[in-house]
Amino acid sequence: VASATPAEEAHGPRRVKVPDIFREKNPLEMAARQMCVPDPNWPQNADVQWRIIALARGLGLPMPRPFRAPYMPGITVLIPHYGESILMMTKELFQDGGRKGELPLMHWLKHTYESEYAAFTSRMQARSEGWPVAGSDWGEYTKAQWDKMNSWASMRMQTLWRTVAGMCLYHPALQCHFEAQADRSSSLARPDVWDPSECFRCLVSMQMYKFFDQTQIDHTNQMFEKLPDCLKVAFIDCQGKGRAANEDSVHPRQRRRYFSCLIDKTSDSFPNRSRVPKLRIELPGYPILGDGKGDNQNHAIPFMRGPFSQCIDANQGAYFEQMLFLPCALGEFRSRYRGDPQSKRIVGFPEHITSDIGSIGDFAASAEVAFGTILQRTYSALGARMHYGHPDIMNKVFMMQQGGVSKATKTLNLSEDIFAGMDFTLRGQGRTIHHQEYFHLAKGRDLGFNTVLGFFSKLASGTGEQVITRQAFRLGQILPLPEALTFYYAHVGYYFTQYLVSMSLPLLAFVWLLVVSSDCEGSFDAFLSCSVGGRSAAEIMAGLLGIWFSWLLLLFLIASSLPLFVEVWSERSFKTALVRFGKQLCTLSPLLFIFQGKIIGHYVTNELRYGGATYVSTGRGLPTERRPFVGEAHGKGLKLKKVGGLYLDYAAITYYDGAMLLAGTVLIAFVGGAGAAQSQLNWIFVSLSLVIVSWLFAPFIFNPYQFEATRFWEDLRCLTAFFMEDGGRHWVEWYNRTQLRKGSGRSVVDIVFFLGAFFIVAWYAMMNVKIQALGQIFAAYSKDQLFELNVLMLMPPFICSMAYCVVAMALERIMGCYGAIRRLRRRPRRSGAAFLDLEAGAPGVADGAEVEEAEAREVHVAERDRAVKPAADPQGAGGESGCRCCLFGMPLAISAVCVLLLDIVEAAVALYRFTHVGWWRAFVAGLMLKWGISCLLLHLGEGVLRSQVFERCGRFGLVLDLWVRAHRMARDILTSVLILVALTPLVLINMLNDYLTPGLSLHHLLIYRNPNHLSKREAIVHACQWDVPEQPGAPQPKA
Repeated sequence: VASATPAEEAHGPRRVKVPDIFREKNPLEMAARQMCVPDPNWPQNADVQWRIIALARGLGLPMPRPFRAPYMPGITVLIPHYGESILMMTKELFQDGGRKGELPLMHWLKHTYESEYAAFTSRMQARSEGWPVAGSDWGEYTKAQWDKMNSWASMRMQTLWRTVAGMCLYHPALQCHFEAQADRSSSLARPDVWDPSECFRCLVSMQMYKFFDQTQIDHTNQMFEKLPDCLKVAFIDCQGKGRAANEDSVHPRQRRRYFSCLIDKTSDSFPNRSRVPKLRIELPGYPILGDGKGDNQNHAIPFMRGPFSQCIDANQGAYFEQMLFLPCALGEFRSRYRGDPQSKRIVGFPEHITSDIGSIGDFAASAEVAFGTILQRTYSALGARMHYGHPDIMNKVFMMQQGGVSKATKTLNLSEDIFAGMDFTLRGQGRTIHHQEYFHLAKGRDLGFNTVLGFFSKLASGTGEQVITRQAFRLGQILPLPEALTFYYAHVGYYFTQYLVSMSLPLLAFVWLLVVSSDCEGSFDAFLSCSVGGRSAAEIMAGLLGIWFSWLLLLFLIASSLPLFVEVWSERSFKTALVRFGKQLCTLSPLLFIFQGKIIGHYVTNELRYGGATYVSTGRGLPTERRPFVGEAHGKGLKLKKVGGLYLDYAAITYYDGAMLLAGTVLIAFVGGAGAAQSQLNWIFVSLSLVIVSWLFAPFIFNPYQFEATRFWEDLRCLTAFFMEDGGRHWVEWYNRTQLRKGSGRSVVDIVFFLGAFFIVAWYAMMNVKIQALGQIFAAYSKDQLFELNVLMLMPPFICSMAYCVVAMALERIMGCYGAIRRLRRRPRRSGAAFLDLEAGAPGVADGAEVEEAEAREVHVAERDRAVKPAADPQGAGGESGCRCCLFGMPLAISAVCVLLLDIVEAAVALYRFTHVGWWRAFVAGLMLKWGISCLLLHLGEGVLRSQVFERCGRFGLVLDLWVRAHRMARDILTSVLILVALTPLVLINMLNDYLTPGLSLHHLLIYRNPNHLSKREAIVHACQWDVPEQPGAPQPKA
């Protein structure tokens, strides 16, 4: 019991008025306040509401006895940093003279945090008389005022400043505990001894600090100046080997010597204001052997203080009232006796997601909330929780025994965090992983469509590598069956299920079309045996699909959102959970999650097939700029200045499959599959429609300013330039980088070949029955004629297109023209030594062609936007002289259209006998068979183009190259035109929306959940004649 203060002894206890928010309320009053009458004493700020609720809930949960000051064990918060933003800069928040119609990021922050911005402006005006009342006229603020606003914005964006400032709140929280309940009798509590920095250290591991520019160095110094002295920075330094390299046993092939260094605010400074290291530890070689993050964490472990560590990402934050729970969190590791396994723990805590801005941000935040709370709670109870979340506190002593807090083998340990929990579990001896709910940290998630999917692509690729690790193999051997099943469901099982779900509808459509196409034709049915019990194949499939797809689809849709619904209901109220669920449905959340499932399935299976996982750096800012379709064009003409856009991002992953699924659905309706029992097929068509719309249009629906008419027409112009400029070189270069990249692990024959063979066999078996029946109808045919008919119908349509390619290449050579393919073949190759120099950063080597060659050999490369360089003159490179009119040869787009038309004509001519007898189902089946064989041949052709054999094919290789590329370009032309044509009605609707209600954008309502954002127009104000100062002798205006 605390003793009374002198003031209390003199005047007695004080009376205070308890705020109404702390008054105990019965359930009836609480229900009335939530549903009917709002509580006037309840704060309106959503973040403040969550903080009060989380604090009250945490105080009511069971927690261990806290440590008492000054007997606090030491803990270090480790924050790895590579190139993330430290402080927001003015050019990121506002660019004067930006693109017309686009609003700056600062405008969105002001709107999202309106009350906080008003309070910030009020404080600045009270402190400084010169603070302008400029509102959103961002160009009126001075540089000093922008520095203040940059700091304010940094605390609301996902920056390192926000993370470090939040983690450093441990320092005042420990001081608060000391002042409130310290053991003053201890010698450790003397004022000259007690220091919270002795118990807590915030360690930022800045991997690239040595290579920071001046702005980054200044931002780092600002952190040292503004934050407590518990902040330290570790970084990797390097220098030449020096004369003592042999005496120090430095390896002869090692170019430099590397050091782990530590700096703080007391370190001296170099002339450029970077800090001089206080501590240096030489490393045995180049330290970044993995994907970077795990090595960056592990090299800083020697500078950690205390037995406990908490590894934090650079997109997190914290609240002071939550930091007060730290002594209780450390109490989770309290040992009762020597050897007590109680200290062998990883204790996990939930995260408060603060990035629920806009629809995409809310979708990502909702998934993270469910994953970090109710799912982690369940996994912990079932014994399958590993280390995922970064609020987790670990005993550093036991983590060092297994090699560090993260595994760092390149590619294999891409998801580095989970291996800490897997190794921890495998070592046994009483080691356990727990999950507690009373302590929270803040976390920001991705806010844009591309960044969300980039994050999941990294997770899926990491899971594909995780499957083949020894840790997963050994856990599968030693875990009991319930824990093993939970471990599978919580990890790789989720990703495999996403793949299976995304492939289920295309497979179902394939079977549906195959069965319906094998049905009776309506003429000459006596020669076919196709009806079962008097029911047609369409009726049988309709009955089957009506059972599989019914109103229960809604139940599964709701069940997938049930974890989030229950968690929000338990934390807030039923009304809040229902409103949030309704908002997500109205803003088309199923489209994002269907698309996300396709992305996950693609990356996890490709990782198992080809490997090559790499770390994906995702920007987590609010997307306020429109991403183009394929690139950006110059002011006039069909010329691109940058290649990169939404179509190129996802063409090979979703657009091709979406277009094929749409074509399959149309063919099903054409052959009569949708005519029978229409009422039974409503739900299957709802499912097909959702998948097709998601796979083809979801990126464009969630793209800001996508449907503005001027930009849509610019997309059309860019798409034309992408296929036509310089004979199609932009498409050729993109195709080489993404789908034809050498060294990507793909072989001539892989599992796609066998799946294609299964496809062909299924259609051939059905077509063989039709051909035999056709032979019985035309009994006058001899056996040789029937054999020729059989061969003609089964032969893929490649003869005419291949002949066209031979003629086209011969004409180009005769006329001295250089098409895109011949220019590609004439590109000079560099030796392996040159590539090593390029990787080492030798000057003068990084030419555009050489960079592409190097990336073609490197598996771990991500596609990015590229500036367009002028095409080299092929004749200037030593080519034969020819007419200038055909300098770049036949445009590849024209060849693509020609081979496509020739294939269609050749296939139709070969199958005309089916149409002659009215067998349209057989005609469609024949087209499917020929298309399948053609796809198989194209796949084999791509394998040959990637292989070393292609270099020895000579002129035949040019013909094969043109044949393959022309067909692939035709596929891209059809798919891109299909998407743009389908988006045209939405552009017209957006034009009508702008005309009728220019201040209310339905598209902004969908993306940002606010329709009122419009850029201000500028008006030129002319001075009136009588406002001009009078000049001596000037005529006066008449009254």
